[in-house]
Amino acid sequence: MGKLIDYMNFAMKHLLNLILAVLTTAVFAQVIFRFVIKQPLAWTEELAVYSLVWLTFLGAAYAMSLKAHIGVEFFMDLFPLWARQILFVIATIVSIVFYVIMIVQGYSLAQQGMAQLSPVLRIPMGWIYSVIPLSGFFLIVNVLGTFAKELKSGGKTV
Repeated sequence: MGKLIDYMNFAMKHLLNLILAVLTTAVFAQVIFRFVIKQPLAWTEELAVYSLVWLTFLGAAYAMSLKAHIGVEFFMDLFPLWARQILFVIATIVSIVFYVIMIVQGYSLAQQGMAQLSPVLRIPMGWIYSVIPLSGFFLIVNVLGTFAKELKSGGKTV
């Protein structure tokens, strides 16, 4: 199971790099066309915003795989190991509940957004909103992967 999660995160890392390249290119093109050529492109701003939304949500899921989210280590270090392990389990459960809510509500939002088209690119907004349940799924997978690694190590790194 760990290898599958590693492959998923490897693919997500490259997708994030591609989205970042699209975002950078769109913003660069917008600057060139607006300030050099004096003919701004309407679609580049919208593409940059949607790329940033996707980059943020998927980036949060990828950061979970790296354990790069902020934590309150100072606070956690005040507790003995057994208490840290209990708090880690509670935090994992609460996170999963939140991510399930993200999936359910994000799916509902994406379904409703399929009828609405974006102003310039004319793509269904449901495609943009679909990153919410998608990232919720990836967040759950990565939280469970991290939790499994902690169980294997005996919780020594909590």
